[in-house]
Formats: sequence, structure tokens, C-alpha cells
Amino acid sequence: MTTHSAPPRTDHGPVRVHGTRFRHEDGTPFHPLATSVPQADENTLRALKDAPFTKVRLLDHALPLDVLDHQVAALGALGLQAEVMLDGRDIPRTVARLAGRPNVWWCAPPVHEAQTDVQEHDHGHHPLTVHGPPGTDFGAPWITHASLAHPQTRAVSGLVRDLSKPVLVDDCGAEGDDPEDPERALTGTELLCRLWEAVCRGGYAGHAEAWGEDAWSDGGGRLTGTAVERIAFLKDVLGAAPAGLGHTPETYDASTLEVPGEYVLQYLGPHRYPRRSFALPGGTWSVEVLDTWNMSVRALDDAGEDRVTVGLPAEPYLAIRLRRR
Repeated sequence: MTTHSAPPRTDHGPVRVHGTRFRHEDGTPFHPLATSVPQADENTLRALKDAPFTKVRLLDHALPLDVLDHQVAALGALGLQAEVMLDGRDIPRTVARLAGRPNVWWCAPPVHEAQTDVQEHDHGHHPLTVHGPPGTDFGAPWITHASLAHPQTRAVSGLVRDLSKPVLVDDCGAEGDDPEDPERALTGTELLCRLWEAVCRGGYAGHAEAWGEDAWSDGGGRLTGTAVERIAFLKDVLGAAPAGLGHTPETYDASTLEVPGEYVLQYLGPHRYPRRSFALPGGTWSVEVLDTWNMSVRALDDAGEDRVTVGLPAEPYLAIRLRRR
């Protein structure tokens, strides 16, 4: 298998919402590939240093404020965004203390008064969300993006359309072996499929692990699942994509991101299609088949016709990437 080293960290400024996507302050696209842990202690920070994630959700609402501040700063030093759960915390004090951290995000309780406290004390104007199932009210103008708990990440495209905001499925299940919760006993292939479906439908989904008694998502420390290195491959794919990506449901029947006239990324999930056809504008297009599980890229002959048919092996979890030269 191919391994993927993390690119050098570069400070592009705080992350802001740009339409239904995210960008850094300097205009660089930001792709929130997130994982969730109670806190970022030293062992967890060591694991995150070599992991592909760009955002970490800190779930422990009882963490002392000085420790939380230190951990947010430490994540920032690794180039990672840090989302802080505010439910159960002294919101004015917490927000005022952390608002100067350029990498902090807020997840507020679903209560108007609490969200008002965030706005009043957040002089940094950081991303702000609430977390819940699809029926949660994400419509308030001060809620910058939606944070969902939902196993069906194909629903992302409809939510992006209805909300006109970025949509993150921060809880879509976990790779693991939980004996009581089937959504915490997913295979790595299923979790990765959910992440790719969310991305190619115009949103994002979060990683979680629930292996054994010392599970990553319950205590941090060490990553043991099979999906993590494949998320690095997805990160590489997104890093090479142009700005302006959007889901195009009116054009394709599979989960597809597109910059019209420039770029197409279509994910085929568990389906074993023998071929896929695309209508492309004039010019020369590179054609590649991506194996999202085995992390390989196979280049086919360039295309130049108006309609291109891409032949495929009888394998699941493939994607097709078309780029105009």
C-alpha cells in the first residue's frame, strides 16, 4: 500500500465559511476531515501529529479551562482546528478565554441564550454550530454550519441544498467492535464509504474509532483502525482539487463533486459498475480511476470527445477523477 506523509503545515489564517464550503482567511480552501476525542492529552497529540485529520472535536466538557486552553493551542501548533463543546461549561468565561485562539470553533447548546453568550464574547468570530440529528434547527443566521449525528451520509446533499450552509456529519458511526451499539461496530470499509459519500455530496463526515476498552473516541491515545491511512488518501485527493467544488445532483446519478468545465470527482461506493459515461465540454481531459481502499490511482487515456465512457474493473469503492488539462 502507498503511504501518504502529511504536507508541511502552513498558516493560512483562521477558517471562515464561504457559501457552503470553508476557506482560510487568505482564500485557501479548508476541508474539515475531523475526528472526535474527549481531550487532546500528550499521547493523543503524538498520534494526531502523524494523522491526516485537519480538525479535532474536544468532547470533554469537564476539562479545566486552563487545560482546555493549552490543548487548543497545542492543536493549533500542529495545524489543526479545535472544536470545543460548550454544553455544560461556563460559556462567557470559556469563550472569552479561547476567542483569541485562531484555530478554535464552537459547538453551542441548542439554546438561544447560550448562543447569544457565544456571540457576545467571541471577538474572533469563529465558526459556530450546534450538534444534533437532521431535525435540529440549524437555520439561525449566527449558526455558520450544521453538525449532524446521522448514519446516512448520502443525506448531506439535500441538507446543503436546504440550509445553504456547510454540512458536517460529525457523528456517522465508528470503526470498531462495540458489542451493544451497531453504529460503533462498523468495518473500516463502511466508515470510509460514509466519509467519501459525504464529501462527494458536497459536505463532510467525521472519523471515530470504538475498538476495545481503550477506544480512541472514548479516551484518545492511540489510533488502531484501518480507515485512518485511507483518510490520508482522501485528503490528498481533496488537496489536489480546485476551489469551487460543488455537488451536482442534476447531472449525475452517483455521488459527484464538480467544478463545471474543469473537474469531476465521482464516487461509486459499494457498486461494481462496468463503465460510467460523462458528457464533457471540449478540450483535453485526464481520466483516472481511484481505488479508495487500496489507495491507488490508475491513469487511462486522455479524453477529448464530448462524451466519454470510462471502463471499470469489477471492484467496489472506486472513484473516477476527470481533470481538464
